[in-house]
Amino acid sequence: MKKFFLLLIFFSISFFSHSQTYIKGNATYALFAIPSFGIEVGIGEKTTFQLDATMSFWNSITLGSKPNFQKRPFIFNYVFPEFRYYFKEKNDGFYLGAHTGAGMFKLSKNNSYASNNIYQYGYIFFTGITTGYQWKFKERWSLDLFLSGGWSNANYQAFSRDTELRVDNDCHALGLCPTNIRKGYNYSAQWIPYRGGLMIGYKLN
Repeated sequence: MKKFFLLLIFFSISFFSHSQTYIKGNATYALFAIPSFGIEVGIGEKTTFQLDATMSFWNSITLGSKPNFQKRPFIFNYVFPEFRYYFKEKNDGFYLGAHTGAGMFKLSKNNSYASNNIYQYGYIFFTGITTGYQWKFKERWSLDLFLSGGWSNANYQAFSRDTELRVDNDCHALGLCPTNIRKGYNYSAQWIPYRGGLMIGYKLN
C-alpha cells in the first residue's frame, strides 16, 4: 500500500509539472454545421492525452436530385480518447496518436439504400492511429491539422424511411441471410479513414 501511494504521488507530480491544457473546436466540421470539440492535456515533455467528441443532429439532408435522396437522416455521435506522441515537443510539430472510439449512427450507408428509402441505425467502434501537425501561434493559440483511420466495427439494423419498420428480418426466416447479417443485428467491419480536419485550439494554462 505504501508503494502504491508513492507511485500515485510520483505520477501526480509528473502530470502537473508537464500539464498544459488546450480546448479545441474542429473548424472543418463547423463548415457543415457539425459540432466537434476536444480537450488536450499534456502528460509529458512530448506526450499528451486528447478527448474529443463529434455530434451531427441532421435528421434530414438533401443529396442529389432524385426524390428518394431527399430528407436522408445524417445523425451520429462519437467520442475518441487518444494518446499522442510529438516528435519535437508537446503541442508543437508532427505527432502520432493511438486511439479507440465509440458512437452511434442513423444514416443511409450508401446511395443504393438511400434510393430505396432505407436507413441504418446502430453502434460503431473504432481502433486506429492519427497523424497530424500542430502549429503554435501567438501566446495561447494553435492549429491542429490531422487525419485518423483504422479498424471500424459496426452493428446495426435497417429500417424503411416510409414505415419505420425493419426491412432486414425476412432473410433469417428463409435461411438466406449473407454471412455478415446476424440475427438481431447486421455486422460490418473494415479498414477506413474516419476522422480528420483542422482544429483551432486555445491554451487554458
